[in-house]
Amino acid sequence: MEATQAFQQSVIDSVPDPIVVIGNDYRIKLVNRAARDFSSAANDASKPKFCYQVSHLRETPCTGTEHPCPLEQVRESGQPVKVVHEHHHANGERRIVEVMAAPLWGADGTFQGIIEAVRDVTERVCAEEALQQYAERLRALSTQLAEVAEAERQRLARELHDQVGQRLTALGINLNIIRSQMPEETEEAIRSRLDDSLSLVEQTAERIRNVMVNLRPPVLDDYGLVAALHWYAEQFASRTGIAVAVEGTEPVLRLAMSIESALFFIAQEALTNVAKHAQATNVTITVRVQGQALRLVIGDDGIGFNPGTMTKSGGGHGWGLLTMTERAEAAGGHCRIESVPGQGTQVIVEVAQ
Repeated sequence: MEATQAFQQSVIDSVPDPIVVIGNDYRIKLVNRAARDFSSAANDASKPKFCYQVSHLRETPCTGTEHPCPLEQVRESGQPVKVVHEHHHANGERRIVEVMAAPLWGADGTFQGIIEAVRDVTERVCAEEALQQYAERLRALSTQLAEVAEAERQRLARELHDQVGQRLTALGINLNIIRSQMPEETEEAIRSRLDDSLSLVEQTAERIRNVMVNLRPPVLDDYGLVAALHWYAEQFASRTGIAVAVEGTEPVLRLAMSIESALFFIAQEALTNVAKHAQATNVTITVRVQGQALRLVIGDDGIGFNPGTMTKSGGGHGWGLLTMTERAEAAGGHCRIESVPGQGTQVIVEVAQ
């Protein structure tokens, strides 16, 4: 008997991870060398030890979600379980461990307890938490940058309107006055040069208006996202010949300025991709409020593609997909592309209201 116990002890001592055998009464029956090194309480043989005393310095069995009891879980299910616990290390530190517990059955088939394999995952969990915190900071920074960029676009649009646009209008008026007051005998070369100047003023004013629209469409400010999508869809359809239907109504609560802009420009980028790549005849843009989220879907009946292949290719289409994804994430949402060759494409964006 002693030889058998010595052999069992030798076997589990060879395992580098802590191994603990626990009876169905929570008493620790056997531990290996790694477990004794891990927990100073496991080395004290002066009195019987219960698992909750050694692992958690408790006087009662573990309960609840903070310290779920693997013994009880295995007893109920009869199957191995994995739980994450906080254990007390021999040096006094609180360590995060992953516990794999498997049932022990007696010769008569009765439940005798569990055998636990314990792995210290403190560094991994801490690294995951640090990465999560870093990702949250990045999301917050992206949102802040999006808001700053949107405010700057609005400022530039106002400056172009108030400073450049008004001056161009005044310049055009002055040139028209000069032209109307020119004597009939004025040389044709001078009249031609004046007409050319008036044409340049008009062309420049038109380009300034286009830049202002691209920075922040006035209809988006005045009427909201759905109205702006209707306006742009009409322009896109007249320019490309591709029919675009916009479905949905404005949210009851107006979206934040940065979110509206992000969704509008995502739709704009998606339509640009349709014109360049999809060979589509129809596009549907849908805006729906679902609970606390807003869902924007741009779907076409084009040739479709394999999203995984396109995003890895580094081509122009891939850049468009990346731009839409980054805009959605900067607005605190997410964007995904669903497409099958020959079955069209859907760009789906969801953001919190």
